[in-house]
Amino acid sequence: MDAETARYIAKALCILSMVVTPWAEASIARTAFEAMGRNPKLEDSLFGKVIVSIALVESTAIYALVAFFTL
Repeated sequence: MDAETARYIAKALCILSMVVTPWAEASIARTAFEAMGRNPKLEDSLFGKVIVSIALVESTAIYALVAFFTL
């Protein structure tokens, strides 16, 4: 495999990471809303954890974007 092919494969993996990120964020939010629907008292403690979780998932997409343009 030459360097150009490896570069295209790496860029494709970066794109895949950026495509999967919104699905993961939606999954986190959906699960949190389901949990809040079952037990409304959890809303205060769950909200901060959900925000942090979504921020961590979003950082993966940002890293992939930076890697994409670095390659």
